Amino acid sequence: MRSTGLGTGSTGTDLAALPLDQRLARLRQQMDAIPARAGSSARTPVPGHDILPIEGPLGALLPDHGLARGTMVTCPRGAVLCGLLAGATASGRHAAVLTDPTEPQIGLLAAWEMGAVLERLAVISTPDERAAEVAGVLADGVDVIVFDLPRAHIRPADFEKLRGRLRAKGAILVATRADWARQAHLDLRIQRRPTYGLGRGRGRVSKIDLDIDVLAGGRCVRRGRVVLRGHGGRTRWNHPDIAPLTLAHTG
Repeated sequence: MRSTGLGTGSTGTDLAALPLDQRLARLRQQMDAIPARAGSSARTPVPGHDILPIEGPLGALLPDHGLARGTMVTCPRGAVLCGLLAGATASGRHAAVLTDPTEPQIGLLAAWEMGAVLERLAVISTPDERAAEVAGVLADGVDVIVFDLPRAHIRPADFEKLRGRLRAKGAILVATRADWARQAHLDLRIQRRPTYGLGRGRGRVSKIDLDIDVLAGGRCVRRGRVVLRGHGGRTRWNHPDIAPLTLAHTG
C-alpha cells in the first residue's frame, strides 16, 4: 500500500516497508493527526443538511451545490472527478484516492490545473481484498475517499459496514465504477462533447464540453452542460451559453 500526500510524517517508502496491519495502524495515526475533522466522530450527517460544497459551475449542477456527507457517489474517471477533488481540497478539506498500482492512475496534474491542493490529497495503493478496511480507516480523517479499484469485489457485510462508517464519520466515498457502489446517493453520468483546439492531430486543447446527468435513486434530478477551458496553464469550469436544466431538487 503506497501513500503520498497528507503530510503527516510517513513517506510512501516507509509505509511500503511495513506489514499491512502496521500500515493500517500508521494510517489511523495519520487520520488522528488531521485537525480538519477533529471531533467529527460524534456527528451524524443528514443528507441535504450537511454538505461539502463544490464551488463554481460544476457544483451548481449538484443538489445543494455540493456532496452530502456520509454518502456514496459514483463518478467515472476524467475531468469531473478531478474537478470534485480540486473543489474539495481547495476549500481546505482532505481527500484520498485508493488505487491499484497495476492500473493507469488518475491524472493529478489535471486536478492541480483545476486548483487542487496536492498537499491535502493522498494516493494510496492497496490490495483489493483490504480496500473496504482501508477506506474505513481513512473515513476517520479524510473528507472525500475516491475508490478507484476496478477489480475490487466487496462482500455485502463489509459493504454495509463501510456504508455505516461513512455515515458515522461524515466522509464521502466516490466510486469510479457505477456497478460497485450499490444504492449510491448520487450517480454522475458524463458524456464528452466535441473538443476544441486540436487541428488534424496538432495543437492544444482549448475547450471541452461535458454533458452531465445527476441521478438520485435511479432517476435524473439534474442535467446540464459544463465547459472546461484552458487559461494560462490552468483550467477552469464555465457554463455554456445555455443554462443548465434542473429537473428536480433533492434533500
